Amino acid sequence: MKNNNFMEVVADPKTGAISEAEKITDADDLKAATAQKAAMAKAKVPLLTATETAFKANPGFQAVSIYPQLQNGQAVAEVTLLQGTTFKKVTEKLD
Repeated sequence: MKNNNFMEVVADPKTGAISEAEKITDADDLKAATAQKAAMAKAKVPLLTATETAFKANPGFQAVSIYPQLQNGQAVAEVTLLQGTTFKKVTEKLD
């Protein structure tokens, strides 16, 4: 987030460098970004740590996305993992 504007950022998976960034303007996307911001405000665990936890608990899978959210008022991260053509979603606590 920059100057109260939300940005969607895509990182190069090999280098970690930002390959694309654009301002979020769609109403549904803004709603989702605001919800994610609320989850991160309550989070005590970084998203990277949650991703690493999910990755280590699921050998052979690679993390492909992570989204912070509130579930029953608790900050959690939904981590999507991929092994071959099999997707798996796991939830990691952020508190």
